[in-house]
Amino acid sequence: MKARLAALTALILATGAALATPASADTAPVLACGSTITTSCSQTAHFSDLNEWQTPLGAGTGCPSYVIADYVLMVGSGNGVEHNNINKAGDFWATNTFTGDVTLSFYDPANVDVTVVDDQGDITATPTGPADSVVAGHLTQWFGVSDNKQNGQFGFTFSFNGTDQSGAALAIHGNSHANWTPGSEAFAGPPHHSINTASC
Repeated sequence: MKARLAALTALILATGAALATPASADTAPVLACGSTITTSCSQTAHFSDLNEWQTPLGAGTGCPSYVIADYVLMVGSGNGVEHNNINKAGDFWATNTFTGDVTLSFYDPANVDVTVVDDQGDITATPTGPADSVVAGHLTQWFGVSDNKQNGQFGFTFSFNGTDQSGAALAIHGNSHANWTPGSEAFAGPPHHSINTASC
């Protein structure tokens, strides 16, 4: 049980950090429920700003090369909400949603100084050269995680529709899901099933 809560605490801290940077007080905060409080709790927070780096996508059907190979800085504003819950049995679930207008700036790895990459894939970076492409549009994303005595699951979906600097349309859609079934330690080993897809 303690190992499960420790793994989930790390995941929740990473989730909050993925949507938050010190640059704005209105980004998603790290909630105490699931990070510093690991007993029965429930907590909700609303946020309006998104300011995060993402690692290169790596693969995607029909996507321009910069979408696949570049780091991306996502900056925007809209409506976000996150919920963390732990019940008396130690079962845990959390969700995070955001929808709003964003600007995506894609940087070739040679034009980014990556200073931190943690075990959850969260990065801190500084551009050292020009962006390959800058697109503006609407983003909707959802993240969810749950864990109980028998199983665990993690999911993330996103949809972006916008235009680049020349006015050309760009749509990016992605889905990632993993689940651990009875007989495995959720989040501590490889999942029994996982998918990770993206398309443009």
